Amino acid sequence: MIDENKIRKTISSNLVYYRKQCNLKQISVAEKIGYSDKAISKWERGESLPDVYVLYSLAELYEIEVVDLLSEKKKKPQATGSKKRNRFIVVLLSVGLTWLIATVAFVFLLWFGEKKEWFNIWFYMPYIYAIPISFIICLTFNKIWGRRIFSFFFVSGIVWGIGLSLERSFCHYINWAWLFYIICVPFQILTCLWYLIKRKGNSRYTASIKELKEKE
Repeated sequence: MIDENKIRKTISSNLVYYRKQCNLKQISVAEKIGYSDKAISKWERGESLPDVYVLYSLAELYEIEVVDLLSEKKKKPQATGSKKRNRFIVVLLSVGLTWLIATVAFVFLLWFGEKKEWFNIWFYMPYIYAIPISFIICLTFNKIWGRRIFSFFFVSGIVWGIGLSLERSFCHYINWAWLFYIICVPFQILTCLWYLIKRKGNSRYTASIKELKEKE
């Protein structure tokens, strides 16, 4: 039979242990997971148990597994910031690979097309196309690991990067290629509105959660 008091004591002890290992205060943890510091205090004193979603959020914050919060055997979590550095390196390598491919394409055009008529138009284009691709890569990883504010900047980069790519691709053939930049303006406005709506919605959701938990 499961001993609820034992589980409650184990979880509360682990919550205190891993928070201190990460040099965080209760108020800091509360802000990061969207709950009140009163709720954090109750969990750490064993007066109440966090739900599965909260346990997952705390495990992610402390850079451990959920099972570590349920186990009596404690382990030392990863050094603070090590996971973030690893993620940054992965993103940096991915973007670097994009620009490496662009450089290879540039060298290929330089080597085989120097005397061609189209050379002066297209030789630098691999680097132009690498700009929106780089922002797409950053946005993809940010959806997994990052924050919404960064998504706003990355989406903006994609919009204007695509506009630049289209303008540079057609500017030698049509006189109105600059209109591609004008087309980017409404997309940028929509991006701003999307971010503001999402931010407002999340603020209301977080406030509602805090009220519910404080009433418990």
